[in-house]
Amino acid sequence: MKREQIRRLFLHFFAVMAACILLTGVKAQAQIPSLKTSIINGSAETDMKGNPINAHGGGFLKIGNYYYLIGENRQKNVLVSCYRSTDLINWEFRGDLLTRSSDSELKNANIERPKVIYNETTKKFVMWMHYELSSDYSYARAAVATSDDIEKPFTWLKSFQPLDNMSRDCNLYKDTDGKAYFISSTRENRDMNLYELTKDYLSIKLKVGTFWVDAQREAPAIMKRGNYYFILTSFCTGWEPNQAKYAWSESLSGPWSGLKDIGSPTSYNSQPTFILPIAGEKTTSYMYVGDRWDPALYSNSRSIYLPLTFENDTTIKMDWVKKVIPNLATGELVTQDEPQHQFRIKSKWSGEYLSLQSNQSSTANVAAYKLGYLKPNLRWEIFPSNNELVRIKHVQTGKYLEAEENNQTRLSDEKKSDLQLWKEIRQKDGWSKLINKATGKALTIERSKNRKAELLYTSDYSKEYDANYDKQGFLLAPVYE
Repeated sequence: MKREQIRRLFLHFFAVMAACILLTGVKAQAQIPSLKTSIINGSAETDMKGNPINAHGGGFLKIGNYYYLIGENRQKNVLVSCYRSTDLINWEFRGDLLTRSSDSELKNANIERPKVIYNETTKKFVMWMHYELSSDYSYARAAVATSDDIEKPFTWLKSFQPLDNMSRDCNLYKDTDGKAYFISSTRENRDMNLYELTKDYLSIKLKVGTFWVDAQREAPAIMKRGNYYFILTSFCTGWEPNQAKYAWSESLSGPWSGLKDIGSPTSYNSQPTFILPIAGEKTTSYMYVGDRWDPALYSNSRSIYLPLTFENDTTIKMDWVKKVIPNLATGELVTQDEPQHQFRIKSKWSGEYLSLQSNQSSTANVAAYKLGYLKPNLRWEIFPSNNELVRIKHVQTGKYLEAEENNQTRLSDEKKSDLQLWKEIRQKDGWSKLINKATGKALTIERSKNRKAELLYTSDYSKEYDANYDKQGFLLAPVYE
């Protein structure tokens, strides 16, 4: 082989190798997710490597330049995991803090709502949480674990009932004077107990008080602003979202104000888990963090971050925003919103959501099923018409909700018909009644004979609610995502 041919072969070989290296580098770079620039509420949450964030029911702690997020992780044998961020937008997975192998007491355990604070005296990070057995939700215990390093596995200490009281949904609060408090639902979630902890934060020192007796509140979150303390809670509806409420007091021991509504009737499809203060050079902002539990698929549960604003010292307001950009230097929160066009329609009587029963013919019947955020057939568009009337369109099929003269309802193609026009009569509690223009009858729900679904029909309109006519109440809940 001639020298020139050999030289060309070598050049070709090196060119191919260089191209392969370049393509490999481009492919590797493409696999690394780019940094996010905002919190996008309702979107899938991933860490800086593109993996799903598993830190539900979580709490936050600021250490140096890092914000730490610690929450539930129900993947495989993991119970509690840790993430950190310098901007509250991009999160780095730092490790699992508790697993089923951490202690024999955790082999068959459910751990919920873990929260961590730091004890300056003992130099320990202390975690409190709700403890149950996987097979039995009657344990109703609190539990404690500690670590010298927030990013390292915690040492399990104990589970117990505080002062022999049941303890379920819980939170942990460290006051400005260094005293720490544990709050949890008790007496089968009828009441809320607040406890002061011992100086090492490992045990109960005393019960501060029992509040909101028989109000059935859970998912507590505590904050302090100025001279006032605030506690946000939800009602007890399992995985289903409901109206969050708050109360305020000048002392943790009370007296506390009455419970006041905050946010939408479904808390923008979320449940409180934490109130995050962001202190900067200009101001201190407060951000509501809520869990958007997906009862149909737990791993699809996500977090909602919304600014809390104050009309005065004791009145909080929480509006929906699509995007939040925290400025950690100034303490300010920049927000961006998008109009909501889609809705889920929830029955007051059954607690289920209007969906499709069958689509095997040119018309389709409507029924109601359990909530699932990944179920597109639960979505509706509501279009205003003339004289305060609306038309209700099923997003997935493109068909419209229509009344029939025989008191039945169905989904059918768009028509210029009064049977497809509905008047929304909003009630004081945020629920609505829907009256058909053509028939004058109200949309009503009833359980099918085989009890597998809720069926829609129309019946005489009742102006009031009672045990029977809750069947005419519907919540038009925007799809906040």
